[in-house]
Amino acid sequence: MNIQFADRLVALRREQGWSQEELALRLGVSRQAVSKWERAESSPDTDNLIALARLYGISLDELLLHAPEEGEQAQAREDREVFAAAEAWEAGEARLEKQRKKRWAKRKEVFLWLLTLALMVALPLLSRAVGLGELYALAVNLVFLLTGFLLGNWHPGWLLYLTIPFYYTLINPS
Repeated sequence: MNIQFADRLVALRREQGWSQEELALRLGVSRQAVSKWERAESSPDTDNLIALARLYGISLDELLLHAPEEGEQAQAREDREVFAAAEAWEAGEARLEKQRKKRWAKRKEVFLWLLTLALMVALPLLSRAVGLGELYALAVNLVFLLTGFLLGNWHPGWLLYLTIPFYYTLINPS
């Protein structure tokens, strides 16, 4: 291992703004290993060389053989900046999507609670009007299963079962 390669490793790491420990974590090696590479006391193995090249967004040739010329350096830096901007954009999109899903889940929860409350009032009254009589518990089971499978109304939907004793004692005492 030569000192130019070790200096190149230091320059690339600093260019990214990483500490030796951060680089070691990204590569899955110890901080001491990175330190030895940068002091030219040892060389990274082939797998780590490939990982370093991928991490820095450069070819193995560029990593091992020569320092790129100024134009190549500028292009490589610009490529990394574009890549970083794309990653930041994707992260922002992921955050927005997560927020949208959270809002939708909250709206759905409110809707399901309102639906369940409406059914708790309407179902006994409709059953009385239709004259279901002893079949009210079956109607509650059917409504619970339908709203559960179609709308995912399992959680507040179970409250419909609380209307069964209410129905048989107050609305349809037989």
